[in-house]
Order: sequence, then C-alpha cells, then structure tokens
Amino acid sequence: MTPNASLEGFRHQLAVPVRWGDLDALGHVNNATYLTYLEQARITYFRDLGLWDAAPGKIGPIMARCEIDYRAPLGAEDQIVVFTRCARLGTRSFDTEQVIARLKGDELEIAAQSRIVVVVYDYAGGKSAPMPELWREKLRGYEVVPPRE
Repeated sequence: MTPNASLEGFRHQLAVPVRWGDLDALGHVNNATYLTYLEQARITYFRDLGLWDAAPGKIGPIMARCEIDYRAPLGAEDQIVVFTRCARLGTRSFDTEQVIARLKGDELEIAAQSRIVVVVYDYAGGKSAPMPELWREKLRGYEVVPPRE
C-alpha cells in the first residue's frame, strides 16, 4: 500500500468495512455514513491513547463541530482506512484531522477529509472541563506532527 503524500504525519489508522446498510439507492456510501466512519476511528483513537474509558461520571471527549470535504464516492466493494491525528490542543478542546481513504490498486485515494472540534466534557456535570495534563502529554507524545497549542 503506497501512502498518499497528504497522509504523511498520520500515525493512527483504522480499517473500516463498508456494510450493505451504509449504501444509498445508487450503491454509494451515504454521505451521513462518513460521519459514522469518522466517529468509529476517533473513538478507537481515544481508547488506543487511553483518553477515555467511557465509564459513567468521568470526563470524556464529545464532538462539538465537524467539517467534511467529500472528495470521492465510496462503494460496497471499497476497502477503506480512516486516518486520525490531533492537530490542535486548547484549554478545553482540541481538533482532530481525519481522512477517509480507499485502496485503489496498491495506492490510497482520499475519499473525504475532515476537521472535528472535540470538547473535553464532564458527563456527570453536563459541561465542558479543562483538558487533563495527562491527555496533553499523551497526545503530544503520540503524534508524528506535534499539535498546535
């Protein structure tokens, strides 16, 4: 698999299968399903880095904003990989950049690019919370390209 030049700097990746129910009447992956693929990869990223255990009463990430640029349609036979990285660290939020790519031959073709604003959320209190220093350390230490601060 040959990486696309715009995928350099992404360390985390997750293969996501295309399910029959993801398709619209024309046989394309429905545009809203791209959000599900991005979410699955983001949650895997958070868990892999130990940022969230999803236990009740804990703080965790919650999506506050999403931008998606659709580049190519996906179909039932496509093998897709979602790449995720942290691009910015704030005091109560951070940005992830994500790319959905499909395997074309032995190369990756970008199907969608996104930027997601993620808020550190106190689920018990129902409000945003300061980002724990441990999260900052883990994100800084994991990423190939250091997040902006």
